[in-house]
Amino acid sequence: MIQKNPYIEILKLKGSLVDVSVVAINCAILGMWDYRAFFVILAGIMIHSGCDIINDIFDCEIDKICKPQGAIASSRISIKNACLYMLILFSVALLISLHLSFILFLCLLAGIIIGGIMYSHPFFRLKDIPGIAMLNMAVCFGLESIGMWSVYSPLTFDGLLIAAYIFILIFCLTFMKDFKDVDGDINSLPLMVGIRNASKICILLTVIPLIPLIHLVLDKNELYLSVLVYIGLAISCIQILMNDPVSKGKILKNRVVMTLTIPNFAILALEIMSMV
Repeated sequence: MIQKNPYIEILKLKGSLVDVSVVAINCAILGMWDYRAFFVILAGIMIHSGCDIINDIFDCEIDKICKPQGAIASSRISIKNACLYMLILFSVALLISLHLSFILFLCLLAGIIIGGIMYSHPFFRLKDIPGIAMLNMAVCFGLESIGMWSVYSPLTFDGLLIAAYIFILIFCLTFMKDFKDVDGDINSLPLMVGIRNASKICILLTVIPLIPLIHLVLDKNELYLSVLVYIGLAISCIQILMNDPVSKGKILKNRVVMTLTIPNFAILALEIMSMV
């Protein structure tokens, strides 16, 4: 079965839905989508997956205890083969991006450095610093948004606004993922301020992305439904945060992924419907 293949499993494709949603919202605001959008998605997923492999390589010994079923931790993929696989993914993604846009190439290259090396390498290990880890991810997806926009248009205020929205969205919502691994974490928001206080902070943070989102759809009345979609999904996260975010950590993480992506997909769907 495909889900048992370690070379597929190590890609962690669920998280790549965010890459797809970044492309979706840019296409919606630009009013343009063609084969290039598919290749940007492909390149983004490859970079994201390669960075996840870097993380798994450096976390191999930890994962043997915490996540022994992992592709590398379980020895189904050797570290040597994982490194080769990662280099192939990065190389193909950078070649694709270079063909589409030099700015996209630079943004994805920066993503490898920031989201792969600086996030996971023991010399930097930004993933172990609460707040900075979320900032790291937000910067990477914000850069991906800028790179995507550059494929279709010179960078404008709208392009920067979408990148700012993506940055704020990722930064504000990814704090919630800490609740799932609170028992195995060494340094996280719930451990620093307590589970209840961390829940309150996360509830407040869910409101902030509404500001750039509303601004994005301000001149397009048909897109206001996407704001309601975000509010509905955010409320579903808040309900868990107000009850037991630790025991329901996996459910909360899935809700976070939905909140990060579905409103963006809704914007594209609504834009396409308005043009029919």
